[in-house]
Amino acid sequence: MKRQFKKLDGNVTIPERATKHSAGYDISASETVTIQPDEIKMVSTGLAVQLGDDEVLKLYDRSSNPVKRGIALINSVGIIDSDYYPQEFKGLFM
Repeated sequence: MKRQFKKLDGNVTIPERATKHSAGYDISASETVTIQPDEIKMVSTGLAVQLGDDEVLKLYDRSSNPVKRGIALINSVGIIDSDYYPQEFKGLFM
């Protein structure tokens, strides 16, 4: 089943699977953000997602983010419940 992503911002790209066998979708921030050392910031995706009643969206950090970018998803995973739509889902980074 293909997820139904909704753009909430005109600058957003609809998430896609990078390859045929990708485990998930690649999602980008909809804004440029600077995160200072010891700072935590909520980062916008500019997206909402419509899920089935028995589904959940999980946001996982790329394993390369801490080394390559010096940032990490604060709790390593974000959970978006099916009843969160039509609100924007975001990531909490440090």
